[in-house]
This record gives sequence, C-alpha cells and structure tokens, in this order.
Amino acid sequence: MKQRTRRLLIIAGAVLALVVIVSSIANRGACSYYGYQLDRETRYAPFVGCMVKTSNGWALRSELRTTQQ
Repeated sequence: MKQRTRRLLIIAGAVLALVVIVSSIANRGACSYYGYQLDRETRYAPFVGCMVKTSNGWALRSELRTTQQ
C-alpha cells in the first residue's frame, strides 16, 4: 500500500472515530437533559437509545407515550 493511501486511511478512520464519539456525547447529554426536564430517571444505552424509568421498568424514550403509566 502506498504511503499516501495509508495516511489517508488513517486520517479517515480518526475522523470517523471522532464523529462517533462526539455524536455519543451529544446523545447522552440530550438524554440527560430530557430526564432533567421530566424529573425522571433516564439512562442512555448505546445502540438502543435513551431509556426512561417507568413503573413497569425501563422504556425507550420514543415509546414512552405508549407505555406511560
């Protein structure tokens, strides 16, 4: 593999990793703020999303209306 191609692949991988990390931090912050607004316990689960604690256990934030009690 040429030196230039290798360097570009490394830079592209580093940029991709940085985007994933920043996105994860933003999602965690949004989930935490959502819990602060509702005065409920929330938890961010990678690959799942924001979870809100209900009387029946943990529910996805997007499905909270259908399971809210």
